[in-house]
Amino acid sequence: MLTAILVDGPFFIRRIRQIFPASVHYDAKMMADLVWRLSAAHLFERNQPKRHLFRIFFYDTPVSSQRVTLPVSRQSIDLSKSKEGQFRNAFQRQLQRKRKLAVRLGEPVDVDSWKLNEDAMADLLGKKISVDDLADEDFSPDSHAKGIELRMGVDLATLAYKRQVQQVVLLTGDGAFSSAAELLRHEGIDVVLDPMWQNISEDLFSFIDGLRSTCPPPDRAVDFLARINSDSFDHEEVSP
Repeated sequence: MLTAILVDGPFFIRRIRQIFPASVHYDAKMMADLVWRLSAAHLFERNQPKRHLFRIFFYDTPVSSQRVTLPVSRQSIDLSKSKEGQFRNAFQRQLQRKRKLAVRLGEPVDVDSWKLNEDAMADLLGKKISVDDLADEDFSPDSHAKGIELRMGVDLATLAYKRQVQQVVLLTGDGAFSSAAELLRHEGIDVVLDPMWQNISEDLFSFIDGLRSTCPPPDRAVDFLARINSDSFDHEEVSP
């Protein structure tokens, strides 16, 4: 069975940062390795025939070179030179080196506001810090990735109409894929959703054939990283 795997980049990065320890959050090489390993894990499932990889498609936005004013220090910086911008550039370069993985970039987005990161929000609500303790690093640009859904939709339609694969795995938690998933199923293609342990709407079950997360739950993330770094790591052991 030929399997295509489509990864919603912004969603993937957000979930990895919610599940894995901070040491991984800006490690471009490790993050790229996780894309490959967690995707490849879908090719192996106990008591099921082995699948064969058609291609991994990773969707992200290009790094913007827009100049913005930081929310706390009020300094003006080029977004491409920010910590997140440098990480995204390095991350995309690492992905481009991976075998049978295509990086599909959407459109640059303009940033005109900032949002508080989840960790900082939790510390603030938990009264571990005060507003005066917030720094620029506690905020990220409040922008919506453009062009990703369109490119995913086009690729899914192409896979369906050209009958290039028998199975499609979607790593996303967004229901925007539902129309394309319905098309795939009408064409006889098996559709599996991997929401990376994020809760999904009950309505989405009518658009998919299976639900499976190959990343570890948060309480097993540290052990999972240790296994990756060990010589005994096996793709078949990725699924928790």
